[in-house]
Amino acid sequence: MAKLTAPDADAGDVFGYNVAIDGATVVVSAEWDGDAGSKSGSAYVFRTSDSGASYDQVAKLTAADAAASDQFGGSVAIDGNTIVVGAYVKDNWTGAAYVFRTTDGWDTFAEVDKLTASDGSYEDLFGQSVAISGATVVVGASQSRKIPEGYCPSLDCSGAAYLFRTSDDGATYGQMAKLTATDAEGGDSFGWSVAFDSGTVVVGAHSDNDACTDNPLCNSGSAYVYSLSDAGLVYTKLTAPDAAADD
Repeated sequence: MAKLTAPDADAGDVFGYNVAIDGATVVVSAEWDGDAGSKSGSAYVFRTSDSGASYDQVAKLTAADAAASDQFGGSVAIDGNTIVVGAYVKDNWTGAAYVFRTTDGWDTFAEVDKLTASDGSYEDLFGQSVAISGATVVVGASQSRKIPEGYCPSLDCSGAAYLFRTSDDGATYGQMAKLTATDAEGGDSFGWSVAFDSGTVVVGAHSDNDACTDNPLCNSGSAYVYSLSDAGLVYTKLTAPDAAADD
């Protein structure tokens, strides 16, 4: 067992706000770290060479365009030598996600791309959740609007998840799809959580209200599973068989 701490820790950094692991590498975010201004945020990368008995910090990641209140580190994900870090407060809560890669045996990381939504708008919370598998990155935006200037709560603020893919070995990423729920309602928070593996995307909507037709603020929740195939995106909606209000 090992306890990880930041060597440059300060009060209020909230080190450990989000974590991710792949093999011998652990990523820990500190979204209120203040290196580039109050709550600009950072993420720390640790590696073990002794099967987890101890970990050494190999990098501290910050955004090239870091600014106060970005909350870089609001979400983190890792696959192989690629790390994705969300900054959902960037640019008045519009949000962004940053992709970092190492190619020299973990000694240095480079920011290779900054991901934003093609239709991004203020308070979308793009980057609230991130996932990566192979060449594909998924980014959740739980307050994404159908109409860019819409206001919550309304159908315009039901949420979305965006898929990005690289075709040049991680040098750049292009948006390939925007996922939304066909039964979307205002305040569903679709995109609050995301996961991706082997061509399957899972998107959480923890404020969905399917279980309580008589209560518009039921928050019973649901998850949508999308399969990527030659026929396009096919989804299944998951709900708990014993769902109840505020689950």
